[in-house]
Amino acid sequence: METVFITGTLLIATLFFLSQTLARGAGNVGGALQQIGLFILRKNPPGLVDIFDDKDGSGSRTWMNFGMLWFVFAGILGFLAAWHNYDPRSLDSLASIGWSYDDGSSLRDATQRLLGLALLYGLVGGGLVAVSRNGNGRLASEANASMVALLLTVVLIVSVLLPFIFGFLDVDTESTAISTLLLSLESLAIGLLLIPVLINVLITTSTRGEQDLSTSSWFLIMALVSKIFAMIYIFIGEVADSTQTVWLGERVSNGWVPLALMFSVGYYTVPMAAKQPIWSGSMRSASMLLLFVTIPPFFMTSAVGGNVLVNFGAILLTLGLLPIFAASVNIIMTANSGMDSVVKNPGSMAGLLAFVLLPFFAIGGYFTAMDIFVGTGELGAMAHSVDMGMMFTVGGLLILSSVFNSYPMAIGKPLATPSSANLAVWMVLVGGVSSTVTFLVGDFTTNAIATSGIEDAVAPSGGFFLTGAAMFYLLGIGTILATLVTIRTGISATGRSVSSETVSDVNTYTLVAGSSTTIRTLIGRGVGVDTELVVSQTEDTEGGSTIIAVDSSLHNDEITEFPSKAPTEAMIQLVQYLADSGQSVFDLFRSMDLDASGKVDEKEFLTALQATEIDALSSVDSGELMEIMDLDGDGELNLPELDIAIAQIKRDYDITPSAGSEEE
Repeated sequence: METVFITGTLLIATLFFLSQTLARGAGNVGGALQQIGLFILRKNPPGLVDIFDDKDGSGSRTWMNFGMLWFVFAGILGFLAAWHNYDPRSLDSLASIGWSYDDGSSLRDATQRLLGLALLYGLVGGGLVAVSRNGNGRLASEANASMVALLLTVVLIVSVLLPFIFGFLDVDTESTAISTLLLSLESLAIGLLLIPVLINVLITTSTRGEQDLSTSSWFLIMALVSKIFAMIYIFIGEVADSTQTVWLGERVSNGWVPLALMFSVGYYTVPMAAKQPIWSGSMRSASMLLLFVTIPPFFMTSAVGGNVLVNFGAILLTLGLLPIFAASVNIIMTANSGMDSVVKNPGSMAGLLAFVLLPFFAIGGYFTAMDIFVGTGELGAMAHSVDMGMMFTVGGLLILSSVFNSYPMAIGKPLATPSSANLAVWMVLVGGVSSTVTFLVGDFTTNAIATSGIEDAVAPSGGFFLTGAAMFYLLGIGTILATLVTIRTGISATGRSVSSETVSDVNTYTLVAGSSTTIRTLIGRGVGVDTELVVSQTEDTEGGSTIIAVDSSLHNDEITEFPSKAPTEAMIQLVQYLADSGQSVFDLFRSMDLDASGKVDEKEFLTALQATEIDALSSVDSGELMEIMDLDGDGELNLPELDIAIAQIKRDYDITPSAGSEEE
């Protein structure tokens, strides 16, 4: 059996087992495993973790800061590579610092390497914010996340400096043995460093209680596991000289991982700005499932294997377009439901534009990748232009989506100069798209002349490459401008607490039918006391199904705290009664709301109290209870008000089901 089938099956089986474990709730790390994980994060290496800040959001902030740093460097190298493609002698002036003329492959490799690192940092940072908001508002160890981000940078710097050091020691770094050793060790180091990040994410998601794992958390976890496996596969393949193992590791690292991280950011920033749930759950599941069983159409290389392997790979490559289309359509339709809010937010607008462009890059990547995989390989230059264009444009926009949307949440400050942020988004968009199209025209012209069979024919492509380099300059400037906006946001004196119970950027929040949540979770996702909640529930009856919708809003124009009214003994008995009977807050509210208006007046409330089996509740002053729980003072109760009151009493009085109750 082909080696790639064995290693691929092992990876897919691991991802499937992990997904089933998380979906069934067993993924809630607890007990001894959680303590071991926390010990690994907070105490190892001894003393090193302690020097990093452990404030809420500091870990995500560090990752996104490094992401912007490497994105700027990648943009600069990308411009130099584009100019070198136009004039190979343009960098001869750098000979004094070690530059020597080559075909530009080294510069392209360095650009691709830094760009991949920028995407890893920027998108993981945005994903960590989504994970923390899905949990209790912070990572299990913010300090460990910052430490790993720094160590990854150290690994990159060491890998760049080692060839120079070996050169001074007269060690031939061009030899196969030395180059293989350096590549394999670098891959292993990256894989090992990502393990504590995965542990950090898993422990953080375990704090979500009974809430579903968010879509962004799903994609981030799968991306981290895939990246760890990919790095280990590359290490093993290089050491064991197994080309198929290396090929699979590269496909996972350059295909699955970037797309999964892009989906993680897109499925978080766009729905949150649109204030709508994800448009289609089935398309979300399709994008998640198909991504990890197909071959993405980017950065494809030829594979060594028999006809069965090649044909099977071609089928998977064709199917690799499906998860991209599914995710793009899903996110675009989600944004369409709240387009006014999306376009006003630079981060969400960048995310939306990225998924508008992604299908077009995927189609171009498919045809060029198919030519490389099963064709003549004549479109190699065009494939590189499409792949790098996708990474710079789509990936770059999603990095901006992270730093303009998730970064302010991580540090608790508003985005500085939104107008400059919008300008950076459009510069990256225009520069990336226009330069990619221009480079493709130049590559096509060069390829057409080369295959024409006419001797001494010179392709008139210099003008295309010059124009493409000039257009790419816009992207480079956009990255620098975005970095300045990020710095200004970080050093801004004004701030707000993103976990505050009273301040919120979310005006409306819609709960999916049949879902359940808690006030803590809603606050963690940005919902505040002035947020309008739209709750829907489906009830099956003998005559069919009935949709019960509750449109509730809590208004507090002066942004004050929740009223601190002491609960009466009757209220405490009511909450104890609910705990003993096993009723949820929604069940109680539905039984009270006799006219299905979404509001409970004093008469309906009194009727519900009299229906209980506790004498103290049947004779209590319903008006007094209503006044305590009525936060907006409209004389009626809605679902959020009732939920807040009951949650506060449960927390303050530690109410649990009594012995012998129905709950037990």
